[in-house]
Amino acid sequence: MSRLGKLFVWAAFCAAAVCPAILLTARGPAPSALQASQGASLFAGGETLRFKLSWPSGVGLGEAVLTVSTAQGQLHLDMTVDADLPIQKISGKFSSVATVDGLCSIQYHRKMIEGSKTSEETIEFDQKAHQAKRTVNGQTATLPVSECAKDPLAFLYYFRSEISQYRTAQASSIVLAPEKHLDISGGVTETITAGGRQRKAQKFLAAIRYPYSSKSFEVWFSTDGHWEPLLVRLPSPLAVFSAEIE
Repeated sequence: MSRLGKLFVWAAFCAAAVCPAILLTARGPAPSALQASQGASLFAGGETLRFKLSWPSGVGLGEAVLTVSTAQGQLHLDMTVDADLPIQKISGKFSSVATVDGLCSIQYHRKMIEGSKTSEETIEFDQKAHQAKRTVNGQTATLPVSECAKDPLAFLYYFRSEISQYRTAQASSIVLAPEKHLDISGGVTETITAGGRQRKAQKFLAAIRYPYSSKSFEVWFSTDGHWEPLLVRLPSPLAVFSAEIE
């Protein structure tokens, strides 16, 4: 994937899933199953969030949509990203199935298409054995995972459920590529414009660190009871891209 393509997908996926999902490194007591299920009740009735992807000028480049539904005692989380870049189109589909109690992952799938290039990832979770089978572009590896391990989408909802009850989230529960490391600071309350109106939000600053590089970004979450991701700003060598809730 080109650098521009990667940056733009990061902006989209940060807003609706990935960055909230991997930005927390806060430590604290693990919540009980009852506490986690109480937080998960925020999404029991379903939810659809739409995000506008934009250049710094405000010109739109595409849209990201995040949905959640319940079926047979499980949460079904889905996200789509579509962006028309100057050179080529980028699209992505992400899906997760997790338990309602605890938001423990059962299955995760990601498929990205940029022009003629396609990348795919699947993670199958065996929570009892504390293992996850991760397949990336046809290559499979089995990884040890923590109790009630979570994929990026499931972790987003876990994170939102935790901050809705003013608790810290356990970053050790998320399953990511081994080379990634996250630092996080913030939680400052601000008033921002998102979706065409003034909203109170908590701002978090995060840095994703790789062995030889890093990406930093800002994320704002609403404080009105729903704790929606409202806005993401992702600086890059080209510009500051954004994803804003509609």
